[in-house]
Amino acid sequence: MRATARRSALLVVGCLLALVIPFGSAGAQTPVPEDDRAAIQELLDRRAEAFLERDRAAFMATIDPAARSFVRRQTDMWRWSKPVPFESYRYVLDWARFGDLARPSDRRKYAGAEAVAIPLTQERYQLRGFDEVAAVEDLYLTFVKRDGEWLVAGDDDLDQVGLLSARHPWDMGPLVATRSDHFIGLGPPCANDGAYCADQELLARAEGALTRVNGTWTLPWNDEVVLVVPHSGPSLARMLQATFDPADFVAFAYSTVDPVDLGYTGDRILVNPAVIAGRPPSEVLRIMAHELAHVATRDVSGPSVPLFIDEGLAEYAGYGGSRGLAYFDAVVSAGLFDGRLPEDHEFSTGTADDIYLSYQEAQSAVRYFIQRWGLKKFTRFYRRLGAARLTPGLATWHADRAMKRTIGMGLRGFEKAWASSIGA
Repeated sequence: MRATARRSALLVVGCLLALVIPFGSAGAQTPVPEDDRAAIQELLDRRAEAFLERDRAAFMATIDPAARSFVRRQTDMWRWSKPVPFESYRYVLDWARFGDLARPSDRRKYAGAEAVAIPLTQERYQLRGFDEVAAVEDLYLTFVKRDGEWLVAGDDDLDQVGLLSARHPWDMGPLVATRSDHFIGLGPPCANDGAYCADQELLARAEGALTRVNGTWTLPWNDEVVLVVPHSGPSLARMLQATFDPADFVAFAYSTVDPVDLGYTGDRILVNPAVIAGRPPSEVLRIMAHELAHVATRDVSGPSVPLFIDEGLAEYAGYGGSRGLAYFDAVVSAGLFDGRLPEDHEFSTGTADDIYLSYQEAQSAVRYFIQRWGLKKFTRFYRRLGAARLTPGLATWHADRAMKRTIGMGLRGFEKAWASSIGA
């Protein structure tokens, strides 16, 4: 496929109200008593401690033995997670967000259980040497009470209604961990069949990309990064909970969002093994630089940053400041350029050429900003825009406001000036 562009994949929490309405209105079921809530949290505390301390017997003792499929999956996960350097690991129940999501069908499924509950469970973990704060993932664990004791019986009972528990590379298959100065690569063992893996060659490309990014983004950032090679395309799609086809993309910068302060955490780079395989080293380096630019900006980014700014900067950094706009130039020469900044949806919908053009248009716009007003002003503009977190207003409104404060020109004026600079 021609497109080497990608989309920043954020795990955005919230916005699930419409999905939980079918579970019943308030008062339709008996709330889980406080002593049971405390007992479930105590179960999770024991489970997290056992996982972190690598106490297999204690960990498996938290699982309902009647849930045979879940027992098998957890047994595999336990073995596959061994190479991962966990610094911290814990679970936090969040009853306030959705309450108890267990339905009558869930209670029938676990026949003989005294009670069944499915609250939202936050999984919070740090990887040693890489995560300055904990990554936060959503799990929908099913808890059953048998003989007065609460146990974990599953994590996929709500899949069919779109409430998916997070999946990690250690849920998908055997892992090896490979290290370099600034990276840890997590992926399947390298084999002789040509399958893509997180080997030293990939990490060497990432180290070179880091130098390129630091020449573009000069603000401080945590450049110790986790690089993940999923076991397959379907594994990648499940990890991303993708609502688009990942086959159109080479790699993803993935972050979680802490629901307390809305800060980005758990930054990862995920590569699409089938799409990146066979690409020349120079292209892999560019792809890694693109993704690293997303990670570098995470600390000052926010939900009000339009994708043309975010992706345009990443493409600019990916090329190390050199011009990489061949397809865009061809579109302009053919008289097909519409003089319009790409909208967010255009980075993930349409044909591969359409998506690729959106990335090149974004790079062109950011390149124009930097060449006319300088990298320092672009960085100042980005910081102002990223600071808008829970402030009302569309992303385009925030971009317009931040531009006026930084360069004295609004978004539409910038769009016209950029289009005029390339003859449109």
